[in-house]
This record gives sequence, C-alpha cells and structure tokens, in this order.
Amino acid sequence: MTKKKKNHFYAYRHEADSGIVTNWPECERIVKGRKAHYKGFQTRAEAQAWLDAGARYEPRKAKKRQDQSELPKDAIFFDAGTGRGMGVEVRVTERDGTPLTFLAVPEQDITAEGNLRLAGRTNNYGELTACSLAIQIAQKQERRLIMGDSRLVLDYWSKGHINHNTANSDPDLAALVRKVAAQRRAFEAQGGRLMHVSGDINPADLGFHR
Repeated sequence: MTKKKKNHFYAYRHEADSGIVTNWPECERIVKGRKAHYKGFQTRAEAQAWLDAGARYEPRKAKKRQDQSELPKDAIFFDAGTGRGMGVEVRVTERDGTPLTFLAVPEQDITAEGNLRLAGRTNNYGELTACSLAIQIAQKQERRLIMGDSRLVLDYWSKGHINHNTANSDPDLAALVRKVAAQRRAFEAQGGRLMHVSGDINPADLGFHR
C-alpha cells in the first residue's frame, strides 16, 4: 500500500481559540482535554483554508467517493489484498468498483466477490498478477490507461527490474516479472500508460495489505 505523505501543518479550533502549528505534539498539547476539531495538512494554505471554512470534518466515505469520481473515467484499476483472511485476492475494476477480473480469468476461478484468489502467495505477487490481468483486459477493450497503488509493481517489477536475490529465491515471481514486463512494453507501444493512484481512493482496493 502507498505510504502517505507526511503532514507538516496542524490546524485546530476549540471554544477559545484556533490556529496552525507545525508539529503534532504541539497540536496535541493544545487540544487535549478540550472539545476541539483538528486536522493535519501538507501546506499552511490548506490548513488555513480548512479553518476559514469552519474547521468541519468531512465524512470520510463521502470524501472518498468524491475523490474517486474525479479519477479518469476510462481507466482500469488493479489491486491485491488479504482483507477477508482467506489468502491473497486479486482484483481489477472499473472506476465505480465494478469487477473486471472475470474478463481475463476462467469463470470457475472467480470468487463470489468477483476476484481471483491466490493460494500461498504474497500480497506483492498478487499485485503483479493484478497488473498482468489489467493489461490483458485493457488490450481486449482497447483502453489505454491502467492505475494501481503499488509503487513496487509500477516502478520496478512491471518494468522487468527485480532484485537478484529475490529472483533466485522465487523463480515463479521472476518468471511473472518477465511476463508482465513484456506485456507492459507491448501495451505502451500501443499508446497505453500505467499510472499510480493512492491506495486511499483506488476503486479496486481490497484493504489490509501486508
């Protein structure tokens, strides 16, 4: 799962005061024991804008839906996760979360949730498998944009870059890296692109990455 950027400013508002500080311990000291609203931001301007708007909390689900609605409509999204505690699951979807995995996997291998389950594999292996399926589906549907939240897959493995020791210890993974790298080269030669999306708003997100 993608690491979040560090917050550098913390805005707060309580019954007697409001303001912006530059570290969490100071903000915690100010709001502790009070009925207060507080939130972290990457820039002072964002923090001030939140205070100016009334320091209101936006429901997390509503914010996520809004952010997802701004993603490219024609993109295909991929992810892998272990949220159900039944091993790694692989998922490819539309922007609205509609499953697409079945377009590249035999029907008998699809779970009731529309995913592919991999036994005895790591989440990262699942992410790479999901990327492979997403490329296959995009080519079938003549679509040109694929988005996922794994930097390891997007920046390294799908480009054929894998640590020598990792490749030697897992020949199946090394073979999959070579396969996906070839798929990506062909996809990009046709005008396709692979891009990063935050795991917080990835429509294919399965959660509980580990």
